[in-house]
Amino acid sequence: MAKVNGVSKKLLAKKDMNFFAEFTANAAKAARMLGYAVAAGILVVFVVLAFIVAFFIRNTLIKNDIRNMENLLASPEYATLEQEYALLKEKLTEITNYNYSLTQMRKVVDQVDPAPTELPEVLAKCIPSDSYLTNYTLTNSQLEFHGYSFTYYSPVEMVYLLNQKNVFTSRPTISTARVSQESKGETVDPKTKKTTIDVMNNYYEFTVSGVLVSNVHIAITRYEDVDGSNKVLGGIQTMTEKAGDSYTISPIKTFEYAGVKYQLTRITVDDVLVEEGSFNSVLENDNFTDVARKNTEIKLFYAPVATTPAQG
Repeated sequence: MAKVNGVSKKLLAKKDMNFFAEFTANAAKAARMLGYAVAAGILVVFVVLAFIVAFFIRNTLIKNDIRNMENLLASPEYATLEQEYALLKEKLTEITNYNYSLTQMRKVVDQVDPAPTELPEVLAKCIPSDSYLTNYTLTNSQLEFHGYSFTYYSPVEMVYLLNQKNVFTSRPTISTARVSQESKGETVDPKTKKTTIDVMNNYYEFTVSGVLVSNVHIAITRYEDVDGSNKVLGGIQTMTEKAGDSYTISPIKTFEYAGVKYQLTRITVDDVLVEEGSFNSVLENDNFTDVARKNTEIKLFYAPVATTPAQG
């Protein structure tokens, strides 16, 4: 076998064939990689162009919408929109003030309890057989009546019976005095010069005064607590409760008026600010609870809740 420089020609030919085969394979691989890179580049360019086109189209649509809205607002239909808003706002304020005035007058009426129609009948049933009443007066919840009795303890017995029927909120006062006119049973013995009493004509005059069991009225008013304006939010709400009973205002933490949502900021009871601890408890429980002791003015102050604008 022929040799070149001591190496077989067949072996050299085989090495050359392996070299060219490897070179061809590497070239094909490089060509494929280049093709992939070109394809990826084209895809990236296409995506970028697609985003640019989409952004351009969206921007054009938004501009068209803005232009259409500007044209709409410039039309005669919307030319006086701002003035109409101002008029409606003023009208709402007038209606609110009018409603507040009406509810304020209603509160005054509600706080005057009518005289109990059953009171004369109750008094008549409690009068002892040896007594009678001459008159009685009722001022708000204060009852006072006058009368006469033939025994000293009859007025006390009458008050006891009235207390059994829960007429008074507390023990009434009783004033009893013996009638000491000569023509009414008191005479002086001409011999002994001593005063004698005719027990048949002896009697006592008495006066009883006490506070009737009555209602307690709770007036609730809501205000907008912004820069000290204290604008009224609606009218006055009046609650009527029995004296000594508990009452609850709920819900109280939030309030909505004229489409605006408000958050409670502070409370005053008869113009006295509720302390921070109690106020935090009100917020936590979403109610205000107290005992009806007397007519009370409760003011609730609210601040508008900030709204987050919708994302376009």
